[in-house]
Amino acid sequence: MRLDIEARKAPVAAFYSDVRLNPEQVPHGYYRYSIRETDGGSGEPATIERDVLVNHLMDILTTENLDSLIEKNDGYLNISDYDYDDSHCVSFPKSILSPRYFHD
Repeated sequence: MRLDIEARKAPVAAFYSDVRLNPEQVPHGYYRYSIRETDGGSGEPATIERDVLVNHLMDILTTENLDSLIEKNDGYLNISDYDYDDSHCVSFPKSILSPRYFHD
């Protein structure tokens, strides 16, 4: 998945899962974030946040640490555009995937 963020010039590449990911299952070197969808159940991603309780759309894994950028922007990053690539959808929490999986 490619996410364009208003607060950043370069897009963020991420693997995505439509189920909540357990932080203990995240492979070393990856960061887990949650995507909030727009109001009304449209299925459109709206923001990237550390954790989303209401309007949770999906969780993502990325090699980029977005924590400081999220903190600077009141706890969320607005998504201005996105593109899905179904080959990067991961199945969690059935098993803990090795970091090698993400590099193949």
